[in-house]
Amino acid sequence: MAQSSANIEENSDFQQIALPLDLATGEHVLQRIRLEAESELSAWYELYLVVTPNGFLIEKHSGSSRGPGRLKETWFRRSLPEAKRKYSQILSIKLNNKRRSPRKYKVVNYENQSQQKLFG
Repeated sequence: MAQSSANIEENSDFQQIALPLDLATGEHVLQRIRLEAESELSAWYELYLVVTPNGFLIEKHSGSSRGPGRLKETWFRRSLPEAKRKYSQILSIKLNNKRRSPRKYKVVNYENQSQQKLFG
């Protein structure tokens, strides 16, 4: 099953930079996307798909430019298809223009590493 943890970390100006990930040996980012909302608090949301020696992590960082910190959540999946499914599920919820939240997110940065890096 999914494991989830939430941490509040001190906020710096994350507006124009990629958030630092604490990657261990053998881990690398397979996909990364940054979403921003046109909202009073300039909400932002970053999602990472990270390859680990034992599986895959889906790591979410979110917050706002005026907020005191950022929220971090992590989900673990053993297989790439399961990890991609969770990653896509989270994105589809955030990018749904008909969602109830007044915050409507738009993609501002997207990176997709080659799958060859996984096995080669």
